Amino acid sequence: MTQTLSAPPAPPARTAETERDIRDLASGALVNFVGKLGRLSRGAFLWAVPLLCGLQVLGLFSTAWSIASLIQRLGRFGLQVGVVRFAVAARTAGDQAEVERVLAAALGLGTLASGAVLLGTWLAADWIAAFYGQPIARAVRIMALSTPFMTWAWIFVAATRALRIMRYDVYVMSVAGPLILLLSSLVTGLAGWGLEGLAWANMTMAVGSCCLAARYFGHFYSLRACLGRMRQALPWKTMGRFSLPVMTTDSIYGILSNLDVLMLGILLAGDPSRVVAQVGIYALAKSIAGAMLKAPQSLDPIFSSIASELSAREQHRALGHRFSVISGWILTINLPICAAILLAGDALMQLMGQAQGADFHVGLVVMAVLCIAMMAQGLFAMVDPVLTMAGRPYLNMFNNGFWLGANFLLNLWLIRDYSLMGAAWGATLSALASGALRLAQLYLIHDILPFHRAQLKPLLAALGGTLAGWLCRQAAPEGLAWSLALPLAAFLGVYLAALRSLGLSAEDRLMLQRAKAPFKRLFRRKQ
Repeated sequence: MTQTLSAPPAPPARTAETERDIRDLASGALVNFVGKLGRLSRGAFLWAVPLLCGLQVLGLFSTAWSIASLIQRLGRFGLQVGVVRFAVAARTAGDQAEVERVLAAALGLGTLASGAVLLGTWLAADWIAAFYGQPIARAVRIMALSTPFMTWAWIFVAATRALRIMRYDVYVMSVAGPLILLLSSLVTGLAGWGLEGLAWANMTMAVGSCCLAARYFGHFYSLRACLGRMRQALPWKTMGRFSLPVMTTDSIYGILSNLDVLMLGILLAGDPSRVVAQVGIYALAKSIAGAMLKAPQSLDPIFSSIASELSAREQHRALGHRFSVISGWILTINLPICAAILLAGDALMQLMGQAQGADFHVGLVVMAVLCIAMMAQGLFAMVDPVLTMAGRPYLNMFNNGFWLGANFLLNLWLIRDYSLMGAAWGATLSALASGALRLAQLYLIHDILPFHRAQLKPLLAALGGTLAGWLCRQAAPEGLAWSLALPLAAFLGVYLAALRSLGLSAEDRLMLQRAKAPFKRLFRRKQ
């Protein structure tokens, strides 16, 4: 097979370590990506809520969850990153006692932070409900109770991620948690318990996730030994100084993730019941477009661990190589997801919601625009762990603050005049501006660019696949199944054939080998 477009060259030195890192990136990303697919039960949850409880309940839950999500980010105090950063450094130095002290400090800081946030939210719930003019105070209080459990769960999972083990993160956060939420919401919907029942379902998910994470944590660490270190001198100040900007950055991103939903609930004019329904439609469209973030979210955990090691050893050239490789993988994965959403978006919306009429068609356009925003987020998402693990968490805090300010101002300007479309364009334009800022910083500070000529291959393949899918969509027989299956099959066939004809890089072939390995083992076992 000839390779017409060249991939970025690997660093000439330390090839064994390079191959190990690429192998770990491929394996960890695949495990996490499978886990993200496992979070499809979250999509089933969003389908079940409007079906069993109605779009108005989904709108109220989306508002309450936007607040609860921010609360949980504040409560975990950035420790899901801090644990990886300091545990990896201690492990690299061969100091197991220091690893236990890091974990003890994380548990102490997490308990204090989550307890304080829980208390503040409990006292402010009535004011929050009055601010939004919605009956969500009791649901917010119930969801706030989950904050300490989710904080402990993230600390336990981060400790296993520091060992470059990704599957426990997947088991807890991507499989067990969403599945518990789905099953609990089905019980809630069938019993008719409404919004408060969904809040208790969220609490059940948090407790179950924490217990499972603690069990996996115990495979590699002794919780008793870690807690016993509480009597010793712990790195409180060092971890706190690092985690504070990480928490601020994480919280700003949490606000960003839900800012459009929150501002729609405040700025949309009209009948309150229709406003809530419109927020529900927007939440459905955003949930579908959010599939574009699965690839970077899959790569972030393992890349953070590798970036931490390379930064500790000051191997900046190697770090740039790993960064360019995963940027290509993200683009290769996201392009077919984007095309699938654009080709079959109306069928997906019909499957997931009950929206009809003009609002339904607006939701389709909103979903297409949000795909652009999610694509931009995905392409620049890996800049954050590079800056954080290189000891620049405050720069990420500034970047997210800029992003938040731009998004807020655009929403304030556009939502009143353009309703749902205004929120979608506000999210897209602010994401593009923030991405450009991150790219400039990455180049000026580390002399790293995530783009290279080999990334033209998936772009060309996606163009051909999209054309084939669109033609099949025009010729497809009537029916929801045909409108979904035929265009997607045509796109995927042309996309994969074009990628193969254009040639695969060594890193791409390694990724494919890792993807094929489980199937080969299964086939040999059957024989």
